[in-house]
Amino acid sequence: MKLTIVHFSRLVFCVILACVAGIAFDGLAHEGHDHPSSTKHAVAGGDLATAANSFEANGKTFSWKHRADLGKQSDAMIAAAKGGLHNNADHDRTTNEIVTVVAKYGLVTLDSELKEWKLVEGQDPVFAGGMNAHGADCFVMDGKSYWAFASTNTGEIVVSQRGNVVAKLGTPKGNEFDNPTVNAYFTAGGKFTPCDVVYLPKAKRLVVVIGYAPGDYALSAEFRDGRWQWGGPAWGGKETKGGPFSTAHGVQVATEGGQEIVEVASRAHGRIFAFTANGAQIQMPGASQAYFVELPNGSNPCNISHQGASMFLPLLNPLSMTNGLAPVLMMEGGKPSGSLIPATYDELEFMHHMHGFCPVEKDGKLYGVVLSWPNGGENARGKRNDGQIAIFEAVEQEVSAPPVD
Repeated sequence: MKLTIVHFSRLVFCVILACVAGIAFDGLAHEGHDHPSSTKHAVAGGDLATAANSFEANGKTFSWKHRADLGKQSDAMIAAAKGGLHNNADHDRTTNEIVTVVAKYGLVTLDSELKEWKLVEGQDPVFAGGMNAHGADCFVMDGKSYWAFASTNTGEIVVSQRGNVVAKLGTPKGNEFDNPTVNAYFTAGGKFTPCDVVYLPKAKRLVVVIGYAPGDYALSAEFRDGRWQWGGPAWGGKETKGGPFSTAHGVQVATEGGQEIVEVASRAHGRIFAFTANGAQIQMPGASQAYFVELPNGSNPCNISHQGASMFLPLLNPLSMTNGLAPVLMMEGGKPSGSLIPATYDELEFMHHMHGFCPVEKDGKLYGVVLSWPNGGENARGKRNDGQIAIFEAVEQEVSAPPVD
């Protein structure tokens, strides 16, 4: 793939950046994307800490350019997002649309040209009734396209076909799962607050993480007897109670060697874990000594997305070197490979907390759709920040030709 060469000079804040070779942007990786186990990750010497809003791929350096001409929103959508965009978005590969739900507004899609957000026609009223898309996943099952959302606002998983709700999953009763500990948690009235959802195409089940609940589990739902229902593997648990998680906030699926891998972003201690589809913990690709990938100190990842071999992690809060502004962190082979700090761009100064990132390839170019969360406490104290959506394009930095003798 060839990326357009464009000057890009807005390099403002510092962030950790490791040079990485071998990232391929050809073909958007989503469900069951591959971890190329044979890829060699070369970390170049030198201090690259000043290269904010950029990343390395295929021996070239790319910068993130804000595309203010893309992603047009109605005034009503902007107003609703300011107070309630606690969201992620996903890419429907059958239509090439980006999909999310804006609380108190409704189910929206961004067209395949990334030009304009629009309400989905004929959608169920539930989407404008207060639910959110804290987690979002577009998937295909038995040749049909579905959109699934984890709503923290209403405490449910909503599965739909273009706005037509086909299933809702609320609090489990406590007799559904293969794990007696998880069953006992729900039998005793344990809290259910779904943070994210993903479909496993090989296992043909949904996995839901509930990091906002004391249980902090990963749960399965299966399509049986013509409907979605809780059942099958369940695992995890709060680290303080012997489990691996400290707010399991994001979940994604990958494949390696033909095996489906469930990746979980544990937000509070900045780690990415890996499990089989049945919940057995395995070593996260890119991890060194530990089974998990340890993110830079202070990282609190909200969600996980991929493009080729690169992982994108929107961080809720700043790192020590990002001058009080939260970045989207890029990882490759278990190491930081770049960053994007939306609030350093003109007209985006209120994007203080990164909550969602959706990569998409269009016409041979990589774009990122970034969603920020509005912290009401900050707004009340006069430090305004809004729920906003912005679109960025990855552009190649010009390399100066060597001087001619």
